[in-house]
Amino acid sequence: MTVTTLVDPVDVVPSRTTYRSLARAVDRRFLALGMAVRLPTAMLPLGILLYVADATGSFASGGLAVAALSIGGGIGGPVVGALADRFGQRPVLLASTAVQVLGIAAFLLLGDTLGPAMLIAALVGLANPQAGAMARARWSVVARRRPDRLPFTATAMAYEGAVDEASFVVGPVLVSTVAGLTAPYVGLGLALVLALVAQTGFALHPSSLPGRGRAASTPDVPRAPLPVAHLAFLLLAMAAVGVVFGSSQTGVAARMAESGHDGLTGPVYALMGVGSAVAGLLSTRLPARFALADRIAAGGALLVLGGGVVALAGPPPLLGLACLFLGLALAPALVSAYALAERAAPAGWGTTTMTALATANVVGVAAGAAVAGQLVDRVSPGAGLLVVSVAGLGVLACGLGARFRPLGRRLG
Repeated sequence: MTVTTLVDPVDVVPSRTTYRSLARAVDRRFLALGMAVRLPTAMLPLGILLYVADATGSFASGGLAVAALSIGGGIGGPVVGALADRFGQRPVLLASTAVQVLGIAAFLLLGDTLGPAMLIAALVGLANPQAGAMARARWSVVARRRPDRLPFTATAMAYEGAVDEASFVVGPVLVSTVAGLTAPYVGLGLALVLALVAQTGFALHPSSLPGRGRAASTPDVPRAPLPVAHLAFLLLAMAAVGVVFGSSQTGVAARMAESGHDGLTGPVYALMGVGSAVAGLLSTRLPARFALADRIAAGGALLVLGGGVVALAGPPPLLGLACLFLGLALAPALVSAYALAERAAPAGWGTTTMTALATANVVGVAAGAAVAGQLVDRVSPGAGLLVVSVAGLGVLACGLGARFRPLGRRLG
C-alpha cells in the first residue's frame, strides 16, 4: 500500500478567484434561494430543543430529541444524496420537503412527550433535503466547465461555508427570538413555512441537477469509483465539527437558562456562526502554501483552546465572545474539508460526496447534543461545554491524518 501526503499538489490552494466571479457565474435567484433554503435546517435543532425542554422541563430530553433529529439525518443523508445523483435533485427535493413539512406538523401536535418527540424528530431528520450539499454539487458542475476550476471551486466552497454559517446565525436567533416572544411552537411553525417555501423554490430552480443518464451532454460511461481513502479523514473531521455544534448549542442554552437569560440563547450562540462566516470568507486570502489539511489541523488546535474558554465563560457577554472565537476556529476545518472532498469526488458522485460530509456533521451533532445534555443535567453546563475541547482534539487528529493518505482503496 503506497502512502503519500496531501500537501503537494493535491490540497495546495491555487491562485484566487474573487467572489464577484461567483455572482457572474450564476443568477441572483440561485444565490438568494441558496441562503433561504438553509434556514429551516438551522432553525430545527434549537427549535426542537427549546420546545421539548419547555414541555418536559429537561434539557437532557431536549438533547435526546435533537440527537434523534440528527440520527435521522445521518441515516437519510446518504440515501437522499444517492437518490439525487440517480434520479435528479428536483424530484428528491420535492419529495423530502413534503415528508419533512408533514413531520414538523406532526411534531407540533405530538412532540410534548419524549417518546413521540424522538420518533417524529427522527422522521424530520430522515427527510432533510440536504440542500447545502446539493448547492455545493451545483457549484461543482459549474466549476468543471471553467478553465479556472480549482480556484473557482475553492472560492465557491468558502462562500458556501459562509452561507452555512450565516444561516446558523439567523436560524437560531430567529427561532429563539420568536419562541421567547411568543411560544416554542410558534418558532417551529415558522420553520415549517420556510421549509415549504424555500425548499420548493430551490428544487424548481433551473440549476437543479438531473440524474445520471438524463443530461444530454453526459456520455453514457460507467462512473469512476468513490475514493474512500481520500474521504475517510474528512468524514471524521466533519463528524468532530458536528460534535462541536451539538455540544456547544446544548451547553450554551443550558448556561443561559441557568443564569436567567433564556432570551439571549440565540444571539449568544449566533456569534459562533458570525465568527465562522467571517473566517470562511477570509479563508481564500490565506497563503497558498498553507495546505488545506494543515488548515483542518490548525482549526482543531484552536477548538481545543476554545472549548476550555467557552466552558469557563459565565456572563452572556463573555460567553458570546467565546462563541465568536469558536466560530473563527471552525471555519478552516469546514471550508477545507469540503474543498478537499470536491477534488476527490469523481463525476457523478458530486451530491453523494457532499451529502456524505454533511451527514457526518449531522451525526456529530447528534452525539454532541446527547452527551452534552447528559453532562448538563448530571454535572453542569460547563461540563457539557468541555465536550468542545474533546471534539477539537478529534479535528486536530483528522487534519494531521489527512496529510497522509493510503492510495488504492476504492468504493464503487
